[in-house]
Amino acid sequence: MADAKRLGKRGAYRLGDLRFSGRPQARGPAPHRPSFGTRRSRGAAWAWLAACAVTAALLGLGAAFGLWWLPFAAGIAAGAAPWRARSALGLVLVAVLAGWGVALWWPALTGAPAGATARAVAALAGLPPYTGVGVAGTLLVGMLQVLAAVWLARAVTYRLR
Repeated sequence: MADAKRLGKRGAYRLGDLRFSGRPQARGPAPHRPSFGTRRSRGAAWAWLAACAVTAALLGLGAAFGLWWLPFAAGIAAGAAPWRARSALGLVLVAVLAGWGVALWWPALTGAPAGATARAVAALAGLPPYTGVGVAGTLLVGMLQVLAAVWLARAVTYRLR
């Protein structure tokens, strides 16, 4: 190359470039570009809040009956639904925090033996023996169940969407 300043610059190497041969380039499918903007209308936001309230009530009722696996089932249902993943995950995470949170905190605050159980579980896990730590750990386990379930359902139903 005669001009060393052009090395590495745009247009310096035109070896085998179809753009300059006069033939049109074949275009493939447009690449997927994720968007982080909101696409919900007012009606969809109310529907989301209603679904969140119903899910939280079902999860709270299930926690009262000892159905510890219910957040996983709710995550599977939300992940298989034809919603955006962010909306489905947010719905179930908020529902777990509200539903399980109320079902776990209410007995602990009213002096039921659940507070002592939460302290014992926290101490056995190597955490500070406080009721709040045991309840927070249980809520974290519920949120991890939801994350795994939504991921699993989205992975399995990927081709169906």
